[in-house]
Amino acid sequence: MWGDSMEKERKERLMEEKYCIICYEPIGSSEPVEIPTPSYEPAKFAHQDCFLTKLEELAGDATREKMLRYILAYEKNNDIDYLRDKSKSGIAGWEAQTIGLPSQKLRPLINAGLLGITFSSNNSTAYALTGKDLIRDFLEGNVAVSRTEVKQELELPDDLFACIISYDDVKDEIKFTLREGKRSHYLMIGPPATAKSLFLMEVGRLSGAYPATGSTVTGPGLTDALLTYQPKILLLDELDKVTMDATAVLLSVMESGDVLQTKYRRHGGQKISLSVFAAANRDRGLAPELLSRFDTKLYFHPYSFDDFIGICRGYLSRYENVPGDIAEYIGKQTWHQLDRDVRIARGVARRLRDNTTNDVDRVVAFLRRYRKEFAERA
Repeated sequence: MWGDSMEKERKERLMEEKYCIICYEPIGSSEPVEIPTPSYEPAKFAHQDCFLTKLEELAGDATREKMLRYILAYEKNNDIDYLRDKSKSGIAGWEAQTIGLPSQKLRPLINAGLLGITFSSNNSTAYALTGKDLIRDFLEGNVAVSRTEVKQELELPDDLFACIISYDDVKDEIKFTLREGKRSHYLMIGPPATAKSLFLMEVGRLSGAYPATGSTVTGPGLTDALLTYQPKILLLDELDKVTMDATAVLLSVMESGDVLQTKYRRHGGQKISLSVFAAANRDRGLAPELLSRFDTKLYFHPYSFDDFIGICRGYLSRYENVPGDIAEYIGKQTWHQLDRDVRIARGVARRLRDNTTNDVDRVVAFLRRYRKEFAERA
């Protein structure tokens, strides 16, 4: 009895260190679904409710439901049981060619966490179903997806926004939005290297945040990311460069939470709860309907000299481990010799070989030597 109790406590401690691969929240003490892995260790888990939600989405496609039933029957008929056999010698699972399914058709099941890879090499890959008892019960109508929404508070670091000088009211509003789980969309507008960039970087530290860039994101790519990762926060830099197809995705998800997908002549979608934090150099050129989706528009002015030095001191000492006096010196040299951009100051800090003013001067001189105006003058 004592040994059983110790083993139970050990498992509970292990579970507390694990996170759900679907919602990214801690597993905690709830009974998880174990995802088959090549290491034969319980390295991946999912909450049962998250797993069943993914299962319901996938089984909504008739072809994929048939595929699940086929794999379920194959594992039963061939006595394949990953949880039972994972600790034994040999490979617990089956290969795509053995079961008669193209490997590319298995990818959606893997992405959803319904199928795991138990072995992988240059020559072969083995798979096994995740939670096959749950899959069987779901397909037979013996278990339903829970519709009870659990409000999960977003944990905010104590030092969130600590590197940003002033803007205390903006910090307070954003923290309230995040802490209370309010669905709100922020657009930060201003010239390059203003506080808007730092706000995005700070929010990007939070779990459940997905970063994207307007100049590179596409409509299908954004749709796939939202459906796959289901982030709580979308960080979108360079909003003024976003394409029309990505704009269409944003209009839908920001208004109603709907992420719609049309693929291979099939229509589908999902509703997610998402807050968008975006930044742009200007609002000119933004579609009026997209601009109206942002309930909070903040226009930032360029830094003053004192603000810039204070930000460099706070940011570089906190995130680049540079002594405060050297961080301040980097800020002054960057402002006077290079550009009034915190990113440039960060680049100087990352090139330091010694935390001395002489080495700061060396890096600044190097960067000045290859500035655009010097190259054009030569």
